[in-house]
Amino acid sequence: MDLLNLKDINKIIKGSHIAEIDKKCIEDGIDSKWLMNNAGTKVSDFITSYYEQTINNEGPFFIDDIEIKKYPIKQSALNKIKAIIVCGGGNNGGDGFVCAINLVKQNFKVSVFCLSPKQKFSSDSTYYFNELIKLKDEYNYDNLNINFINENSKKDIEIFKESLVNSDFVVDGIFGTGIHDNEIYGIAKDIITYINEAKKLNKNLKIFSIDIPSGIDSDNGKILGVAIKADFTITFSAKKIGLVNYPGASYAGQVDVVDIGIPEKYFNGYERIYEANLNWVAQKIPERTFQSYKHSVGKLLVIAGSLGFTGAATMVCEAAMRAGAGIVTLVCPWDLNTIFEIKLTETMTLPVAQTEEGSLHLNALSEILAIVDRYDALAIGPGISKNPSTIKLVKEILKKIKKPTVLDADGLKALSSIDKEDEELYDLSHVVITPHPGELASILSRVNIGYENRFEINLETAKKFNVVSLLKGSGTLITNQEGLSFINPTGDFALATAGTGDILTGIIGSLLCQGMDTMSAAVCGAYIHGLASDIISKKTSKTSLIATDLLEGIKRVFLEIEKIKY
Repeated sequence: MDLLNLKDINKIIKGSHIAEIDKKCIEDGIDSKWLMNNAGTKVSDFITSYYEQTINNEGPFFIDDIEIKKYPIKQSALNKIKAIIVCGGGNNGGDGFVCAINLVKQNFKVSVFCLSPKQKFSSDSTYYFNELIKLKDEYNYDNLNINFINENSKKDIEIFKESLVNSDFVVDGIFGTGIHDNEIYGIAKDIITYINEAKKLNKNLKIFSIDIPSGIDSDNGKILGVAIKADFTITFSAKKIGLVNYPGASYAGQVDVVDIGIPEKYFNGYERIYEANLNWVAQKIPERTFQSYKHSVGKLLVIAGSLGFTGAATMVCEAAMRAGAGIVTLVCPWDLNTIFEIKLTETMTLPVAQTEEGSLHLNALSEILAIVDRYDALAIGPGISKNPSTIKLVKEILKKIKKPTVLDADGLKALSSIDKEDEELYDLSHVVITPHPGELASILSRVNIGYENRFEINLETAKKFNVVSLLKGSGTLITNQEGLSFINPTGDFALATAGTGDILTGIIGSLLCQGMDTMSAAVCGAYIHGLASDIISKKTSKTSLIATDLLEGIKRVFLEIEKIKY
C-alpha cells in the first residue's frame, strides 16, 4: 500500500519525542544553537511577512510551509508595530529571544518579558539572551525593552497588562513541547490568562505561538489547566499531536509547519501519523480517460434503509453518485421500493425480503449473493435497523462476500455480536468501519472514548477486527491494521447534523468501487466530506447546513480535484 509517496503529506508526532530527536541531532554534530537560531528566525520571518502583507492590503494571510514572500515596504512602516514576546526559561523561550533579536533589527517596537530569572535559563537560551542584551547595551537599539516579571510584584504585572492593551501582537514562548500531564501553576498560569483576556480589550491583538500554544500537552492535546488561545502557531519540522487532536487543536489557530534543518531521517521510528491535503487526495483519486464508461468507473451495491429511515439510504446513494460511482444499486425492503423509486432517480433498486418491522430479512441473503458479482464494492448499514434478522444478514454478508466494503451505523452491530467461537470465520481486511465514539464504545463494550485515548483505542479496534477504522468526530481519525493513522484536517461543527455520516458512507463506498484500497478510500473520503462542508457552509452558514447540502459541496470539491489532476 503506497500511501506515503508524496512529499507534501504532513507528518504528525508526539511532542515528547522532540527531545529525543534533538538529542540525536546534537550527538551527530548538529549545533543546538544553530537549530535554535533557525527556529526563532522562522518565527520572526512569519511575523514580518504577516505584517508586510497586512500593510500592503494583501488580504487573508496564508503561508504554505513558510515560503515567505518579501514585499516592497519601507522599514519605517514596521516601527509603528508594537510587539510583546513572553519567554520562559527553557528552549522555547530561547526561540523567543532569537525572534526578538530579528524583530528589533527590523524596527518593530519589542518588549520582552521573562518569566524566569536569568540563572534558570537553559544554556542555549542564555546565549541568545546575552545577544539580545547586546542590542540594548552595545548597539543602542531604542526600540527594545527587556523586563523580568516577579510573581510577587504587582508593579511588574501591571506593566505587563498595560503593554498587552497597547500592543499589536504577542509572541508566546513560555512553554514548548516538553510539558505533560501536570497542570500549569504560578506566574505562568496568570500570564497565560492575562494574554487570553487581553483580546477582549484589544480586539486587534494577534497571538503567535512558538511550536505549540503554551499549556497544551503536545502528546495528546489535553489542556493543562489553561492554555494560550493562539491565532497562529509556527511549529517546527512536523505537527505535534497536541496541535491536531482536540481540545488542543481548537487553541492552535492557523498552524504552519516550518523546516529548521532537522533531517527527515531523525523522524523515522516514531509515530506513523499523517495529515492529508488536497494535492495528496487528488493524486490518489483514480484517473479517468476518454475510454472510461459507467461500468469501468465502478459499481456500488448499497444495502441500507428500513421503515422510517429511507432518508439514510437515499443519502448514501446520492453521495456515491456525486463522488463518481458509475452505477449504484440499492438493496431495500420490498414494501419501501416505491418510496425509493420516487426519491432516487439515478440509482437502481433491488427490493428483497423484509421483516415485519420493515427492515431487511435474513432471507434476502440468497438474492444478494445472486447479484453481488456484478458489483465492485458494498456500502452497508445506514438506516438498516437493529432488528436481529437484519443484523444476522449483515454478519452473513461480511462472512461470505469479500469485496471492498464500508460498514456504518446500525450495520456495526454485527461486529459487537461476533462470538469468540465465530471470530475466526471473519476475515474483515476488506472492510472500512466508520463509527462515531458512542458506536465504537458499544462495539468494544467500553463506557466511553475520549480524545486523549482515541489513538490507542482506534488502533486496538483496527487490529481486533482486522479493519480500517474511521473514528468520526472533530479531527476524524483513520487507522489501519498496521498502525498507520491519518487525522483529517477538514470539516468542523457544521457536520454536527443528522445524515452527514450517511453522506460519508456514500463517498467512501464510491471510492472503493472505483478501485481505491480501503485505507486510501477512508482517508480521501473523510477529506472530501469535510472539505465539502467547509466549502458549502460558507453559503449556508455552519449552523444551517443540512446533510443534503453536502451533495453540492462534493461537486465543488471534485472541481478542485480535477483542476489539480487533469
